Amino acid sequence: MRWEALFADLESQLHSALDAGRESEIRERTRVEQSRLTLVQRLLGQVGLPIGASTSGGRFLSGVLTHVGSDWVSLAVEGRSVLVPLSSLQSLIGLGRGVGQAPSGVTARLGLGSALRGLSRDRVHVALWLGTDSRHSGVIDRVGADFLELGLVVTGDERRAANVRDALTVPFRAIDSVESAAPDRAPD
Repeated sequence: MRWEALFADLESQLHSALDAGRESEIRERTRVEQSRLTLVQRLLGQVGLPIGASTSGGRFLSGVLTHVGSDWVSLAVEGRSVLVPLSSLQSLIGLGRGVGQAPSGVTARLGLGSALRGLSRDRVHVALWLGTDSRHSGVIDRVGADFLELGLVVTGDERRAANVRDALTVPFRAIDSVESAAPDRAPD
């Protein structure tokens, strides 16, 4: 009887050690898997949900995440569409636990330039935020590989040559966010 209790105790210890080893391996695999996630994948799992975002220009935007590109996000904020480069994001709040698949194909190539070209093509009147209290209104006239040119229009006026005061050339890296009153949609 004494031997049976000893063997039962040893067997119980072995099972406990095996269970602890499995749990440790699962935790380690989970950490490795999470270390491979990108911010884009994290955000893709939040599309259609309300989030808050603070930008490098000091703005706090609260709205529904509508689209995620390879280096930008779009939020629906109080009837406006706001495009924010990922490089301008400082922090996000309200993210759920969801994670999306890594973008591939055409979706993976939808960079900031693609989104801005969509706004330019549609001649959408935008408010371009460059930093703290630096807001410019107009229509995006040209989008290059790493810059845009904004035709500065008197607020409320249509984009016509006579209404353009000047053109502002802005490197993508300087963009805090771009707002439009147009319905939010993914770029073509």
